[in-house]
Amino acid sequence: MRIRNVLGNRYSGTLGKDVVAVAWHGHEYLRAYAVASNPNSEKQKKQRGSFAEAVKAWRELSSSQQKFYRQIADGMTGHNLFVSRFIEAVNDNREPEVPKRIRWVTANGEPVSDGALQIRKGDDNIFYESLKGGEAEIALTRSDGPYTVLLVKGVKEDQVLTVEGREFVENPPPLESSDLGIKLVLAEI
Repeated sequence: MRIRNVLGNRYSGTLGKDVVAVAWHGHEYLRAYAVASNPNSEKQKKQRGSFAEAVKAWRELSSSQQKFYRQIADGMTGHNLFVSRFIEAVNDNREPEVPKRIRWVTANGEPVSDGALQIRKGDDNIFYESLKGGEAEIALTRSDGPYTVLLVKGVKEDQVLTVEGREFVENPPPLESSDLGIKLVLAEI
């Protein structure tokens, strides 16, 4: 990153031991050079350990579990939301919540070329999974509900149910729309 002063001089990185040229969220500016402290206290070691554990747990999530966090994150990345929740749970001596993977297949085993499973949280779409392969996988947490479940075919949609997260995630039901001619049954992952 380069900063140009009023005289046209360009600056990048540290300027001696007093000033640093910095960019943050698209804004370039100069600030005083500061040496970061690293007391390496027990509390800091514990926090670093929790952070490393959270990052490792994120990497072990399936793509549908990561997609869930990306979709519900507001003002941050899904990764950052997961890590912050994970560390908060560890600090509160709770088990970190991981989205449960749920997979449905069409009851007759046939694909629905213009069909989809849609999951909403409020007005936000969390998942819109095509049924052209005859199956759909999502991942949800118990605590982030309520969720609205819709089946879609072409331009028509049918709201199948609206449920709190806990009941739906722990015991997901078959999903059916007689209007659209779609029935999904639970499948093992």
